[in-house]
Amino acid sequence: MTTVQVIGIGCIVYFVLCAIVAGFRPPMVWKIAKIQAFVSLLGETGARVLIGGVGVLTGAAGVALLVAFGG
Repeated sequence: MTTVQVIGIGCIVYFVLCAIVAGFRPPMVWKIAKIQAFVSLLGETGARVLIGGVGVLTGAAGVALLVAFGG
């Protein structure tokens, strides 16, 4: 397994974690100051879209890395 493949898998894992946080809003994570700053700036829905969007983009990059380097 090459370094690029490990990074690709890490990106997909990050996508899953972002999807869990944006979808379920676990209180232990959702009350972190940085996320609350997003909520105060963007609103509840905007923060969820931001977190989910970053996760989707990262997941897509991970899949692209795995496809490009034979994962």
